[in-house]
This record gives sequence, C-alpha cells and structure tokens, in this order.
Amino acid sequence: MKKLTYLSGSFFSSMTVLSVLFKLLQLQGASELLSVGLLGIALVFIPTFTKYHYDRSDH
Repeated sequence: MKKLTYLSGSFFSSMTVLSVLFKLLQLQGASELLSVGLLGIALVFIPTFTKYHYDRSDH
C-alpha cells in the first residue's frame, strides 16, 4: 500500500506540473493532461494516502 501511495502521488503530481508547463508554452494536450493529473490525484492518491495513514494509526 505504501508503494502504491507514493508512486501514484509522484506520478500524478508530476503529470499535473507538466501540464502547467504545457499550458504556459501553449502546447496541445495540456488541458487533457491537467484533467487526468488532477483526477488521478483526487481519485487514486488521496484515497490511498488516507487509507495508508488510517491503517498506520492506533485508532
């Protein structure tokens, strides 16, 4: 779970940063890349990060 959490966070964050660079350079595909990056962060990284930290806590 830890590996999936950090890999997905790194991948989708770098995708989002690259899409911002593409937007600044006015390259094609920047909007789609930004959408995929932000959706990946919202739908993959945040839930896995939350579950990972919940499992580690002493609830």
